[in-house]
Parts: sequence; C-alpha cells; structure tokens
Amino acid sequence: MQAPETRLAERKDARAIESLISEWSKQQWPTWQPERKETILKVLDKRNNHLILVSETPDEVVGVLHLVFYPDILLGSLNCHVNFLLVKEGYRGRGIGSGLLDEATDQARKKGALEMHVDTKFEDAAKFYRRYGFKDDGVWLEIRLGEKLADL
Repeated sequence: MQAPETRLAERKDARAIESLISEWSKQQWPTWQPERKETILKVLDKRNNHLILVSETPDEVVGVLHLVFYPDILLGSLNCHVNFLLVKEGYRGRGIGSGLLDEATDQARKKGALEMHVDTKFEDAAKFYRRYGFKDDGVWLEIRLGEKLADL
C-alpha cells in the first residue's frame, strides 16, 4: 500500500472533505448535518487566513486538517489554531495525523506564526496532540451564538 500524500486542498477536494467531516460528525451529532460544501469552497477560494490540507491515497482523501490564522494583539504576532484534524477510520494510527500536523507546522512557520493552538474534548485526541508536542495551556470555553447549535 502506497503511503498517503499530504498536500494543500483544492476545489476538487471539497466533496471528499465534506464527506470526511460528515462521516465523523454523524457519530457525534446524528441529527445535525449541515451542508458544508459551500463554506469549504469559500475557504479554499480565499485562503488568506485559512489553510486546508488533505492526505490522500491514490484512491481517496483519508485525512484533512483546517488551520485558521489570526493576528494576536496580545503577543503582537500571527498565531494559528487547528480548527480540526480528521483521519478516516481504518487509516488512524498510521502517521497520517502527524503528517498533516508536520505540514501544518511547516506552513505556519513559513507564514510567520509564533504559536499554534488546538482544542479538543476527546481524550484520545488530546493524547495525540500531547505526544506531538502540544502543552496544556488553559481551558477552552464556548458559548453558542446561533439557534442551529443550541441543542448540540
């Protein structure tokens, strides 16, 4: 089996990215499945504050990472946040997530980001990020601002 290739996502990947997200989110929120393709395409078209990476085998996209860049006025620098990292079930534990993070950290450094942040409520994911080198640094809290999210 050929090792997956990590690369910048393109418009042609939007449906595969949406499928990966939907596959994962159905396990978390089975009654809430919004249309995501248009948002994915908008992010891919603008790219200035976003980076979407995919990991693909010759047959399919098996991993995706969305990185959001923002100016941090406290630190006076550019920082970034891993919005999500997903690896298709059946491909986990093969270094795909680490490969996506390797490329994301390289890209963030090239853009001049000082820090990369991530949050998760899943302990397995937290262990993965800690193994990669992320350190616990505070608490991530959330408030729902839209009706669509009120019941999640």
